[in-house]
Amino acid sequence: MNFQNLEYFLTVAEEGSITKAADKLHISQQALSGLILRMESELGCELFTRRGKLELTYSGKCFQRSALQILDIQRQTASVIDDANHNRRGELRIGISYTRGQAILPKILPDFSRLYPYAEISIFEGSTEKMENDLSKGQIDILIGFAPFLLETAEYMPLIQEKMFLVAQKDLLLHSFGEKTESVLQTYRESRDITIFKDIPFVLLKKGDRIRALVDQEFSLHSMDPVIKLETANIQTAFCLAAEGIGLAVCPEMYLNSGYIVSGIEGSELRQRVEILPFFKEDITDTIAIGYNRFRYLSKIGQDFIELARQKFSSPGSF
Repeated sequence: MNFQNLEYFLTVAEEGSITKAADKLHISQQALSGLILRMESELGCELFTRRGKLELTYSGKCFQRSALQILDIQRQTASVIDDANHNRRGELRIGISYTRGQAILPKILPDFSRLYPYAEISIFEGSTEKMENDLSKGQIDILIGFAPFLLETAEYMPLIQEKMFLVAQKDLLLHSFGEKTESVLQTYRESRDITIFKDIPFVLLKKGDRIRALVDQEFSLHSMDPVIKLETANIQTAFCLAAEGIGLAVCPEMYLNSGYIVSGIEGSELRQRVEILPFFKEDITDTIAIGYNRFRYLSKIGQDFIELARQKFSSPGSF
């Protein structure tokens, strides 16, 4: 049994199907099925049940945990050896919260790729909670997500401070307030009383998202029960729907200033349709941080990535 066999086993466990796993691994179903049978013969137990979708047996779950630990140690060892040999090859697995990658990674990866042209970079996207879980298990090396990280073993440092803004289509405001629109907007800018918009629907991120939690908290502070037209998992979708007048959206500063994404192109036709207003009554900022698991070996490649990221976002408004 070798490291590749363990990778194959874990892929079958993840996919729950020999067919799907074989397609993902680019090998034949027959070869993969034979490999699993040989592993079961060698271990003297069944790793999967064979009733419809493949599911791990109790022995299979035990073996899965061990396989993850073995491959984690193997990767850490490979990183140590690469660093000891001053080798600019190696692997770096980066976890980042949903939709943040399109605004953050283009600022870092070009220079990083020039520094490490032979490095193998893998990007994993998900909620900060999921990425923290992956960091704890050694499935990613670096996490870029919302601070504070809840993982006790995480070592992290602030990367970006950003404010939240209300996005409102100009025509929707005119339809709602008529001739009073300008005075209403001025009143809001001075008071930042979100209840001014209590009769206008909102397009919000889904429950469980960090930004949604901040928005809900603000509504609660104002004893406001907003009209929620719809929910989405993608902040860009929320912005575009707001620009089309479906409802008001709340967007982080990063998405309104990054030229890599549609909402950040200030001169675009889409941006001309909307008013951008401060959301919080106070200038509250949210923090994006970068970190790693201090109980796992972080390669020189990983250390350099973190340092480069900190340099890129060291000045206010650098995104």
